[in-house]
Amino acid sequence: MKKTILLLFAFVVAFTGMAQVQIPYQELPYNVHYHWGLININIGHGKVTLSSQGDQYNATLDGNTIPWEGRIFCVSDTLKATMTPGSPFSHETVTYENGWYLKPKVMEYRSGSFVASNPANYKNIKGQGELNADSQTMEAVTITADMLGMFYYFHEIDFESMSPGQKISIPITVDGGYDQSVTVTYNGKSSYTAGGITYPTYSTTFEYTYHGNMTGYPVMAEVAMSSHIPVLLSAELTIGHVEMIYEE
Repeated sequence: MKKTILLLFAFVVAFTGMAQVQIPYQELPYNVHYHWGLININIGHGKVTLSSQGDQYNATLDGNTIPWEGRIFCVSDTLKATMTPGSPFSHETVTYENGWYLKPKVMEYRSGSFVASNPANYKNIKGQGELNADSQTMEAVTITADMLGMFYYFHEIDFESMSPGQKISIPITVDGGYDQSVTVTYNGKSSYTAGGITYPTYSTTFEYTYHGNMTGYPVMAEVAMSSHIPVLLSAELTIGHVEMIYEE
């Protein structure tokens, strides 16, 4: 279940380049839903913040689940990157990325006594911290940070000029020197209802690589036509169906 909780936040960078898109500061709230068999519940909450200043784009994700087995699981991520000058999507170079995984006890979390900066209480993708977290857990945290880039790309991609089935592949050089990529597939126009509001959307699917291999977590995203904000991020995992739903 620990990996489940982390992966649900993986549907959900900082990006710099040639100031192709300017994005005002925004805080985007999401609820996270889990469905497996007869189980269909809201299990978490997340907030994505994003903005651009000049040619700099910044995005963060902070999220926590509802209490599960006596603990609250938290994820916090930040990513910054530069875009190689040239045509859009030519190359992204990540200059900073550090995803954080925390697992406080419920009473500590609610009372405010939990000290996130204590190395015993966290593990991040730079290898800092002493919290016990396996490699699959930290892969999920890394992908979470990577995928914040999609909140920029959804603003930049000209979906109106694309045909259903058309793909965009964006190479990425990650902080630390290794290469990866993200492939975005445009599926066509659609609509999605979230929070009682029906949004005309662009239907997309995207998937990242991790250390040279496809993650195996293709994510379906419904992107609002008017705002280019993803109102739904959804994926089928081996443990069930997980969704992040925008709550305006």
